[in-house]
Amino acid sequence: MRAGSTGVFKLKLTVSYMAVYLIWGSTYLAIRISIDTLPLFFASSTRFLTAGCALMLYSWFRGVKTPTRSNWLTAARSGFLSFFVSFMMLSWAELTLPSSAAALIVSIEPAWFVILDWLFFSGQRPTPKTLIAQLIGFAGCAVLVFADPDASIDSGVSRSVYLLSFGAVLLSGIAWVLGSLLARSPDTHPDSGMASGMQMISGGVVLLAASLLNRDYARLGGASLSSAAALAYLITFGSIFAYSAFMFLLKNQPTARVVSHTFVNPIVAVILGWMFAGESLTPEVALSAAMIVASVILTIYPGRVAVKAANTNPRSNAS
Repeated sequence: MRAGSTGVFKLKLTVSYMAVYLIWGSTYLAIRISIDTLPLFFASSTRFLTAGCALMLYSWFRGVKTPTRSNWLTAARSGFLSFFVSFMMLSWAELTLPSSAAALIVSIEPAWFVILDWLFFSGQRPTPKTLIAQLIGFAGCAVLVFADPDASIDSGVSRSVYLLSFGAVLLSGIAWVLGSLLARSPDTHPDSGMASGMQMISGGVVLLAASLLNRDYARLGGASLSSAAALAYLITFGSIFAYSAFMFLLKNQPTARVVSHTFVNPIVAVILGWMFAGESLTPEVALSAAMIVASVILTIYPGRVAVKAANTNPRSNAS
């Protein structure tokens, strides 16, 4: 690439990383506010269908080529796994499983990305440094979760239901990872915006069907202005901007670097909760943040050999 295009590409990488780190960290608070008075499945289907249609229309306006049948089949598989299966399992599990326990299980996702990418998608073999980085990040999330005074595994339900809920969250993470990795298929539309929109529409249609079957849309009359504003934020920033950035990074960066956002997002969520929701900051939070930052540094700056290997990957030179 020429010097000018290299500079633009690096800027896009920086902005994209900031988006998945900061914006997705803020969506924890936004989701909580949105579903305070909005029906869960209806709000989610509205979010993904609206964002997906906006991304596709914008892509068509820019002259992006029309998706092929093969593009749609890939998007449907990816969207079904990432936006429906993953979301449904997590939502069902959190009816009985404490959110703190769910957060800890979800923080395993970077390891799933690295392992499944290597085993089934011809990804790079994880180096010892990468594995150490994943362990440090997971440990940092564990410190964050168990420092929460409300954290408890006593959910008041039978052991079998609790174990099923635990397994549902685990499978939710695997579904999200598989959907994201499928999105890197050669059959995926080459434009990140168009591809993101197609996946969101695919998942949003199934979520809308779930809303209709569940009849949760009947609670729309009690929606508050703050919930509507939070949903608008999720559509605009959480889905349109941040997810498009995530797709761009998946196509152009090593997987282990991209998924480091899973460790950073909880810290951003805790800080925003302290600033806007009256939640407390503790020494444990500071320790957790330090461990997670160390994990991210090890992941993003893996050394000369790994960087050289990444730069020889055709995806790493796409602009």
